Amino acid sequence: MSNRRSFLKLSAGLAAGGLAAGLSSTANASECVADIKWHEEVDLLVIGSGFAGQSVAVNANREGLGKVLVLEKMQVIGGNSAINGGWFAVPKNPVQLAQGINDDSPAELVKDQMIAARGMGNEQMLTKIANEALNAYNMCLDAGVKFKKDFNIQVGGHNKARAVRVEHGTGGDIVTKLYEAGVREGVDYRLQYKVEDFIMNGNEIEGVVVRRGYRFPDESTGELINIRANKGVVLATGGFTRNMELRAAVDPSLDPSLDCTNHLGATGEATLTAMAHGALPVHMNMIQTGHWGSPDEGGFGWSNALLSIGWHKGIAVNPTTGTRIMDERADRLTCSTAIMACRHKDGSPAYPLVFFNKNDHLGDARVTRAVRDEMAWEMDSLEQMADKFNVPLAQLKATVKQWNDYVAKSEDPDFNRKMDTAVKLKAPFVVSRVWPKVHYCMGGLKTDIDGRVVNARTMKPIKSLYAAGEVIGGVHGHARLSSCACLEGLAMGFILPKSIKADA
Repeated sequence: MSNRRSFLKLSAGLAAGGLAAGLSSTANASECVADIKWHEEVDLLVIGSGFAGQSVAVNANREGLGKVLVLEKMQVIGGNSAINGGWFAVPKNPVQLAQGINDDSPAELVKDQMIAARGMGNEQMLTKIANEALNAYNMCLDAGVKFKKDFNIQVGGHNKARAVRVEHGTGGDIVTKLYEAGVREGVDYRLQYKVEDFIMNGNEIEGVVVRRGYRFPDESTGELINIRANKGVVLATGGFTRNMELRAAVDPSLDPSLDCTNHLGATGEATLTAMAHGALPVHMNMIQTGHWGSPDEGGFGWSNALLSIGWHKGIAVNPTTGTRIMDERADRLTCSTAIMACRHKDGSPAYPLVFFNKNDHLGDARVTRAVRDEMAWEMDSLEQMADKFNVPLAQLKATVKQWNDYVAKSEDPDFNRKMDTAVKLKAPFVVSRVWPKVHYCMGGLKTDIDGRVVNARTMKPIKSLYAAGEVIGGVHGHARLSSCACLEGLAMGFILPKSIKADA
C-alpha cells in the first residue's frame, strides 16, 4: 500500500531526475518544466473512473474541451462507485411527482443535509450540487441507465421520499453506461495507470508522472511516463478508507477492527500527493461508517439492500437486552453510534438484530439472496429468535408488543421515528445482524464551490487543479446522507467543465 512516506521517497528520487518539479522553488520549477520530456499531451486529464470521473469526462467532452483522458489505476472501471448501492437522491424526479410528492426541492434536500452535517457542511456547495440533480439523472437516462420501475423511497436522514435506485441495485449500472457513452463520444480511457506525482510550475499543475502498466498492489510494476494536461487535471480518486495508516493518523478513535465497504485500491495516494504540493486538507478525521453493514458478510455486501426493508418495516434490537436501540430511519452517524454502543460485558460487539415480517416480502430478491448467503435467517417465532441469538425472551416479546402499539397509534415516543412506513410485527420473521463498516471519507481536499483545489498557503486555487466527488473535503460535514454520494459525483460533472472552460 502506498502512503505519504513512500510517496515522498519516490518524489525524492524523481526530483533527482528532474521530474518532481513542483517540489522546487517557482523559478526552478519553470526551468525544470521546460526540460521535461512529455510522453503524451492531452487537454484534460481525469484521474479516477467512478461516478465523478465518468460524469466529468463525458460532460467535458460535450463542452468541447478537447482531448479528454481518464486514468484508472485498477484493472477495472468504476472504483467504489461500481460496488455502491445505486441509490440516487433526485428532488422532483418523475417517480416522486407521480407519487404525489410535489413539495420537494433542491433546497429541501440541502436542509436535510445541513441537519446531518451538524453545523459543518458547506451549504453553498451542497446547493450547487443539488441544483444539478435532475440534469445528472437525465444524463443517466440518456446513457441507457435503467432505474427500478416506480421506485422512489425515503432513506435515512431525509424528510421526503426522493431516492431512486438503479435496476440491479449497484452503481455499476451507472458507471458502465457512462463509460460506454464516453467511448462512443471519443473519451479515452486507460486502465492500470497509477499517478505517482504532479509536475508543477509554481502554483500551476502542468501534468502528471504516471506508472503505466501498474498491477495493484505491486509498486515495482509498470514504467514511469509524463503526461501533459493543457487545460487541467481533475482528481476524482475517491477516499482513503483502505489506507489503514492514514485512517489511524487522522482518527485514532476509529475502531481498526471495523470492516470496510470500499474496494482495496481506495488508499488516497492522489490526496496525499496533492497535499505534498500545497493542497489544503479539511475534515480528514470525519470518516463515516455505514450503519447497514453485516458482520456475516465481507465488504459492501448485500446487507444494504436487505436493510432498505428492515429500516422501514422492522425494528433494531439489542440482543443483550431485547429492547429497541434507535430511530431506525435516522441518519448514518446517529444509527452507527447507537449500534456500536451495543456491547457485551467484556466490550465485544453485541450485534443488534434487525427483523421484519417474512410474509410481507415473499419472493423479494433482497430477502432470498440474503437468506441464501446466510447473512439473514428466517425465524418462525420470537422464541426461535431468542434461542438462536440468546435474547431475553420476555423482554423481546414486550418490545414487539410495545412496537405494535406504537404502529397502531402512529407515534414513537421512544425515538420519535416517522411511522408512515411502519407495520405491526408478526411471525414468521426475517432476521439479520448489523454492525457498521467504514464507508466514506467526508474529509479530503478543500475546493471552492466550483471544484478548484485550494492552496493551503494562499487560500487561493491551485491553477488547473480540480477535484470532484469523495476526494473533496468539507462538503457534508459530520455525516453524509444516504443516496448523496451518487448525486455529488454525477452533479460535479456538470459544474467542473464550466469551471475549466472559464479558466481556459
